[in-house]
Amino acid sequence: MLETTALQRNHLYEFRGQQLRYSHRSNCRVNAPFVFNDSKGRRKELSQNQVQLEVFELQEFREN
Repeated sequence: MLETTALQRNHLYEFRGQQLRYSHRSNCRVNAPFVFNDSKGRRKELSQNQVQLEVFELQEFREN
């Protein structure tokens, strides 16, 4: 289970087979306070339960 405090801005995560980049925590949304962006720049807002149960951190490969 992923803790919501462990989310890092601009890090890559996976949600239901889709790669998303964490953007920020929304102050105005109570039901879906976590904002992610997909590769096409579309915004996806997730609830705390969705983040804890379905979001996994992906390790990005870096070239030396």
